[in-house]
Amino acid sequence: MIERPKRAVTRFFVPLIDVLILLFCIFLLMPFTQVPTEELLINPPDSDQQRKKDAEELPKDVQTLQRELEKARRELSQLKMEKGNLSDRLSVKVLEIDPRNGNLYYLQDRTRVMVDNQLAADTIIRSHTNQAKLAGKEPFFLLLFPREATGFPEQSQIDTYSKWFQEVQYQFDKPFR
Repeated sequence: MIERPKRAVTRFFVPLIDVLILLFCIFLLMPFTQVPTEELLINPPDSDQQRKKDAEELPKDVQTLQRELEKARRELSQLKMEKGNLSDRLSVKVLEIDPRNGNLYYLQDRTRVMVDNQLAADTIIRSHTNQAKLAGKEPFFLLLFPREATGFPEQSQIDTYSKWFQEVQYQFDKPFR
């Protein structure tokens, strides 16, 4: 049978441990009872000075508000027109990379035209740029990687192609990123 402790010190420490455990649990639950600081940053408490300041910044005249609204609408429509449709703004020339050897070519009248040096690349850049300017568009070159994983083009070939087209807008289309 369990006997009561004979010393007074033990009688004091047993309830003290219970109280300490209770206080520790309260300490652990304290963060759940506080308002998060993020909420305070988003919705700071209103003060009289803040309300007065906001009231002073707002225009009191309806006509002023209408002018500002019309100005914002014009800016929005201008930005939409500048952005436009890419197909209306760009003239795209597609060049492909041969999956067997990594050489660059494009199709003209269903025949392959190889781009195997800087001179050939400059020729295609110049002719496509002239065609694009006549149509009132910007020239853009899209270099298509092979659609099957063959190991081509090698990194040295990619670097060479990048060097050839560095003066114009171009992009590689890599299906296996």
